[in-house]
Amino acid sequence: EPLAGPVAVAPDDPAYLLFTSGSTGRPKGVEVAHRAAVATIRSLARVAPVGPDDRAIALSALDFDLSVYDLFAVLSVGGAVVVPAEHERRDADRWRDLVRAHGVTVWNTVPALLDMLLAATGDGSLPLRLVLLGGDVVGADLPGRLSACAPAARLLALGGMTEATIHSTVHEAAAGSPADPASSARGLPWGAPLPGVRL
Repeated sequence: EPLAGPVAVAPDDPAYLLFTSGSTGRPKGVEVAHRAAVATIRSLARVAPVGPDDRAIALSALDFDLSVYDLFAVLSVGGAVVVPAEHERRDADRWRDLVRAHGVTVWNTVPALLDMLLAATGDGSLPLRLVLLGGDVVGADLPGRLSACAPAARLLALGGMTEATIHSTVHEAAAGSPADPASSARGLPWGAPLPGVRL
């Protein structure tokens, strides 16, 4: 049933509930307050601003914390989010086509999905200007491969955990940097704390 009007919420009221991966035991539910979600979105905006001309593609499942950025960061500044149909959610060829057709400028996924997109794109071009990767180790080869398809794109490797509201750290890969053999096995560094974050 539709609401009669907006519902007032306090900054410390829960905004959403997500479950951890369970990598250290059983998955547990984490209530994230509005204040924490807004602080993370604002912190990311200081490092990687988005605006009304930006378009993102929502590939993360809604029960995964990367989707919080997809839903709130770009929409909150007047941008748009391309939402693939359910049957398109794991089809990298379709993502490539959607990114091109809708002029997607912001990519926010786990590294494996960017890897799939780049493999599907081959030596073609993409309109991406900002790539945010989190949720897993970012392969040292990804910056160079991304540069071949989207030379102007910034690639940020982000780290964090569900309990800390999506991301806590950031490392910007040098544009077009080739894979460093010394870091290939372990991937890109976790980087430094995001603005407003203490580790």
